[in-house]
Amino acid sequence: MSAIDDRGRTPDLAKLAARLAHDVGKYVARAARNIRSEPVPRALVDMLASDLYELSGGRRASEVFAERAPALAELADARLEEVGRLLVEADRMEPELRGAAPAAVARGAEIALRVAALLAAVARDAEEGA
Repeated sequence: MSAIDDRGRTPDLAKLAARLAHDVGKYVARAARNIRSEPVPRALVDMLASDLYELSGGRRASEVFAERAPALAELADARLEEVGRLLVEADRMEPELRGAAPAAVARGAEIALRVAALLAAVARDAEEGA
């Protein structure tokens, strides 16, 4: 059983949030950080698709997130809900992104960067006990 801190939370929440920021946030944004202009080279499109749809042992980022996010429910953080919505949006546009449609590639990169930023902020706040 985990100890409870003075805010009534388990200290493991910070570790779980940091792990989620790493395992999902860091990895979905790898290629997106390098997408700066159009046309996006095919290699970067493929890397972005891999980051979003073939993360962690070939699993989608949305699946990894959906599996791990419930452990952070105690945080009641709306940013986690936004991450879930963004990853579902990314899943819906997979055919267009994999087909290198410019709008889908641009939106996929935006989603990846936003997911990474949101998860990093959640992890930082959990570490600080916010």
